[in-house]
Amino acid sequence: MKNLLHLNWAIMGLGEIANEFAQSLNQVHEIYAAASRNPERAYNFAKKHHIKNIYASYEELLSDENVDIVYIATVNSQHYQNIMQCLQHNKHVLCEKAIWHNKHDMKKAYAFAKKKNVFLGEAMTIYYMPLYKKLKK
Repeated sequence: MKNLLHLNWAIMGLGEIANEFAQSLNQVHEIYAAASRNPERAYNFAKKHHIKNIYASYEELLSDENVDIVYIATVNSQHYQNIMQCLQHNKHVLCEKAIWHNKHDMKKAYAFAKKKNVFLGEAMTIYYMPLYKKLKK
């Protein structure tokens, strides 16, 4: 797999956490695409974060062969469905927490990601915070 910063990143679901992610990612790498089921929200998000490729559906986003990795910031109840959609399109996935509702979904999705030879991970910033490192010691 290419270095994560050399991949074309896309964001699925454009709420508050997606804004925080986009602000951080834009400091080191251009965001390739964004999608929302609400076209106005997609347009405003893309304008705010200087994103050139805007999609009014997740399927359109996933059909773009240039998208390498998708950051999923949809509501928790949709994570599993969105993850599986991304994996079916051979996209790497970084999903906002909480990624799972149950162990069965987790095992099925990770097995599918392994079969497709793509990355699947949970966005847990706590592991990189100084306090967590102190607590771990």
